This record gives sequence, structure tokens and C-alpha cells, in this order.
Amino acid sequence: MKIFTLAFISLVFAVSTITAQSITPQVVASSGGYALNSGYSVSWTLGEPVIATAQNGSNTLTQGFQQPTYNVLAITTETLQGFDVNVFPNPTSDYITIDWTTNKENTLYITLFDLAGKMISEKNYSAADEKVSINLSQLASAQYILEVKDKTNSATKIFRITKK
Repeated sequence: MKIFTLAFISLVFAVSTITAQSITPQVVASSGGYALNSGYSVSWTLGEPVIATAQNGSNTLTQGFQQPTYNVLAITTETLQGFDVNVFPNPTSDYITIDWTTNKENTLYITLFDLAGKMISEKNYSAADEKVSINLSQLASAQYILEVKDKTNSATKIFRITKK
């Protein structure tokens, strides 16, 4: 009985001191650093030329050694009263029509970008015009970004246009 009790106590003691493996992030890199200034921090690792973050719904996949901390932010969307823009047809092969209503008496800026961010065209229109057609027939078949904003940048709408 003494042997059983001694073995049992030894087993309980051994199990209570056993811990699972704990792996902390480590990297072998030629350089890296961390800086903190006025509440902002930057950390970096040299030798990670290509990293990305991919999101699909509520799932997020990050690559690389530098991993973000998980923060939950509440995002509120502000409804722009009196500013409505419609773009049609989309996809298109030649012309798009931009139709808007606004309660502001100012200039609208309509800018077209390619997906690399290069500005293709920019034109100004009076808010009273309410409708314009833009010729896209000279552009290659691709996707483009159309930005419609007012003079004060207080109202902006962005559309992805597909040119067939």
C-alpha cells in the first residue's frame, strides 16, 4: 500500500508540473526594429519582401512574421443626404451614363482610374447637369475605378466599371 500511495503522489506531482510546449514567435533575419512615438508604433523585419493579408467574409489570413494584433473597431457608415449617383450600363462596351441627384449647387469631379491607380481622365461637371455620358470605347477591355465627388470632398461615390 505504501508503494501505491508513493507512486500515486509521485504521479500527481509529475502531472502537475508538466506543461505543454509553448512556441513563441522567432525569426532569423538580417535586421529588424521597433519604434514608438506619440502613441504610434512601428515594427519591421528585413527579409520579408512579399507578405499579404487576405480576407473572405469574417475570416482573415495574414502571411509573414509580423502579425497584427486583433482589434475590433466599430465602423459607422454615414448616409450622404441629398447625394445619389447611378452608373449604367455596367459592364459596358462603349459608353457609360452617370446620373446623379444632389442638393448642392457646386461642381462634381468625375475621375476614371485603372486598377493600378493611374488616372485616365478627369472632368468637371456642374451639379445641375444631373446626367453625362462618357465614351470608354478607346479603352482596353479591363476593370476601371470611377470616382464621383463634390467640390468640397464631403460626398464621394466610387464604382468599379467593367469594360468589355
